[in-house]
Amino acid sequence: MPFVNKNKSYSFNMTIGTSLTQLSGFTASEVLISNKTGQDLYLYDNDNFTDDRRFLIKNSESIVLRGITNTEEVSAKTGASSGTVYFRSAYFSNLNQF
Repeated sequence: MPFVNKNKSYSFNMTIGTSLTQLSGFTASEVLISNKTGQDLYLYDNDNFTDDRRFLIKNSESIVLRGITNTEEVSAKTGASSGTVYFRSAYFSNLNQF
């Protein structure tokens, strides 16, 4: 049987505004998030939507969130207006398929 590579990665971008927005859903074990909104970006994960549990990403900064199973587990919002956020999801499986 041939080797099947189950590792998958997807790049996408979304316009994020001041309302909490769930990321597009891709199977992923991690997601790289690059803030290009021109303002602060707030990230929430695992249904934790309180301000004391958010990540603050300044403009032009990036973060990698690991330990997820789907990018839709992450939500984001900005502080003042809409802007574009760039994402690169990655799914890494240690289970080689033969």
